[in-house]
Amino acid sequence: MLRLTLAVAACTAIRCGSSFVAPESQAALPDAFAGTWRSVTPSSDFLRLTVFSKSSETCALTARLTFSGVAWEGGGRIAGDSLVLHMSTAGSAVPTGTVVVHPSDAGTVRVQVRPESGATLDLIFVREDN
Repeated sequence: MLRLTLAVAACTAIRCGSSFVAPESQAALPDAFAGTWRSVTPSSDFLRLTVFSKSSETCALTARLTFSGVAWEGGGRIAGDSLVLHMSTAGSAVPTGTVVVHPSDAGTVRVQVRPESGATLDLIFVREDN
């Protein structure tokens, strides 16, 4: 029984890398980010963000952001209550920028698109696959 308790405690402590994620911190769970999202920011309503959990790593996710006929693809990890993604243009290994996803309300996320060159873009997305 003691071994089982120690094993559960160890798994809980290392669940998302070296930082502990409290059970009540639902925003830090991969399910809070996974899915298909569409932008509701005026003049940016054609943007789509799709996030998938990587089956091989806990708390690691991959994503695709599409806008203006361009797609950024990449992956990242949950850091605190946000998802930080390192992106590049689809089919390229050259870094394009970083995307930071912050959960807001149920079914809504705030997204900062930080290109390697250019201004940061702040967007609001709603879950499309409810």
